[in-house]
Amino acid sequence: MLRFAEEITLLALNDETGVMHRTVSQRAYEYAIAGALTMELAFLNQVDTDAENVTLVDAKPTGDPLLDEALSILKGLGKEPSIVTAIEALAAKAGDFEPRIFAGLVHKGILEAREKRFLWIKGERTYPMINGKEETEVRTRIRMTILAEGAIPGPRDVAIIALMEATKLYRVVFVRDELSHCRKKIHQFAQMDFIGQGIAKAIEQAAAIEDES
Repeated sequence: MLRFAEEITLLALNDETGVMHRTVSQRAYEYAIAGALTMELAFLNQVDTDAENVTLVDAKPTGDPLLDEALSILKGLGKEPSIVTAIEALAAKAGDFEPRIFAGLVHKGILEAREKRFLWIKGERTYPMINGKEETEVRTRIRMTILAEGAIPGPRDVAIIALMEATKLYRVVFVRDELSHCRKKIHQFAQMDFIGQGIAKAIEQAAAIEDES
């Protein structure tokens, strides 16, 4: 099973070009990675959340270097930091997390790492998908949950929908005609996850601070 951070990264990538979809802002992606790591720790019963706070439940290492680093950061915030504080602290380290997430997906044979070059000058690194199977599975699962009448999402689906909402990735998962009647349902499902709500608040606060400066 892929981690939440891996699933949201696959959705954020353009299958062919191997770069982020234009609709995904770097800041939103960084906050989504922070939320994804927190969600994973919650599913492993390492942390617990309510509407306001993250509570450290178990500080034992998980064996996953990325999650263990996230756990260490959360531990350094005290016993019950607010969800927004936790998201902001992890998002500040997203620049370190992001290449490791991509490297993990390359190691699993899901992405291919390519270096863009102009003559002898190295350019940006891209990550086209090898066959797109994993990304298609995530996309199909979300689409069926949202579009099927009366469908009730499971906890992991709620989490990925909350991440999709935060990054506005519904714009690439659904076509415009679909969004006209399912946008409300996406928002409702996303609101079922406390961490997803925290991501939205953190992004709003960051945008407000940016507007004031």
